Amino acid sequence: MANSGPLLLSGAMMVRDDGLVLLVQHPAASPFAGKWSMPLTGVPDHETAEDALERMLRGALHVEPGAYDFLDTIYVNALNGSERFIVNAFTCIDWNGEPRFGAEAFADAAWVSPGAPGNLDLLTEVREWLKTAYEDETGALIPREYDRETLLADLASARGDVIAAFDAVPAHLRTRADTSGWSPIDVFAHVADVEAYYRSEIRRCLSGAGQRWRLFNEAQWDDTYRLRPAEDERVLRERFSAVSGETRAYLGALGAEMLAVYLDHPERGVVQVGDRIEKIAEHHRDHANQIRQMTQALAAAPGA
Repeated sequence: MANSGPLLLSGAMMVRDDGLVLLVQHPAASPFAGKWSMPLTGVPDHETAEDALERMLRGALHVEPGAYDFLDTIYVNALNGSERFIVNAFTCIDWNGEPRFGAEAFADAAWVSPGAPGNLDLLTEVREWLKTAYEDETGALIPREYDRETLLADLASARGDVIAAFDAVPAHLRTRADTSGWSPIDVFAHVADVEAYYRSEIRRCLSGAGQRWRLFNEAQWDDTYRLRPAEDERVLRERFSAVSGETRAYLGALGAEMLAVYLDHPERGVVQVGDRIEKIAEHHRDHANQIRQMTQALAAAPGA
């Protein structure tokens, strides 16, 4: 079935007391037919990734869920290339019951060392992920950690990239719109507002259990931005600097345990706070490149 974006899956890395994990072979009707991975299930719109995980453990594997925790995000493709998937993988321990399943759920299963899965025909993306997620010799999990100082340095570098790209735009082209309807100064205003949005959403989601990430609506932002009084460069630079300072101060107060907290996301299922901060820097760099491309196009346009 055609889909406009990646489909969301929940995956269970069921870890026994001896360190072995359960891998399954997908049935013929699956987009991963014949390949092996951790047990997977789709996440419909009315469920969270955690809801889907518990449903699969009870309904497909016939065990009562025990403790589980978000492990990582894995991006995989259907074997025919027609669909893309985002897998939210969870570490599952202390479940009740012995896993069992019907042929409609999985074709086969095996307990293996995650660091040495043998000759199982794994999904390519899962095989590559296992190489970095678990130690080869011990099979121990290599946790995904976020370092505050690294995140701060990455943000500073990305902000510098935006400012350098904007400074390189000839003054007479900074307010000129390209074919998209945006000008370089519009993009500069946008990156400041999006950074403030990310910080606000992180704070809101950390403020209480059950908070779900709210997506940024770019069209709505554009409509609102056009209604605001035009801001000159000095005001925009001051605002970008102020937003950056507020983000630095907020991030500086977050401990490592808060950076590892995971949040429900409507498109990606589960994301960690550290990932959201990385996205600010990624967004800045994307739009720095956009400004450079706009500058080239505007400079080459008739009448430039």
